[in-house]
Amino acid sequence: MAEVKNVVLAPITPVGADKLKVDVSYKLVFSPAEAGKQFKVSINLFGEDLAGDDEPAGPALNGPQPIYTFSYGLAPATKKYKIITAVAGEQSVVESPREVDKGLLDEDPGITQELVQGVLIKHPHADEVYAVVSLSGEARSNTFQITTPPQ
Repeated sequence: MAEVKNVVLAPITPVGADKLKVDVSYKLVFSPAEAGKQFKVSINLFGEDLAGDDEPAGPALNGPQPIYTFSYGLAPATKKYKIITAVAGEQSVVESPREVDKGLLDEDPGITQELVQGVLIKHPHADEVYAVVSLSGEARSNTFQITTPPQ
């Protein structure tokens, strides 16, 4: 059965004043029976509130929501997934780095103020981000033509 493993989110580094560089790598594993079949790969970034975090976790009524999704292709035809053709065995994948607006990855938007020698210093709350790589296959049914009225 197809598998994703060893997902790594490299340290996120600044690129200019308002962008962050995001690098994700992972491994895909396919069986010989899956070789040649097509699969969708998608990557989402999520914020996480750890114990002792500066801000409490908000309610997640429908589970965690991604704060950023990798896109593929050229505008205006971008997609939130890419299609790959399976090759039996294990393949290492290193995605092209993404430059993401800092505001999108700001999952803890508050600040802590500290008075240092009479000067008020503002420290932004730390953001905790993780990546999820999803792999899915799909199959299409036949087309059924609906007549009016049905016969």
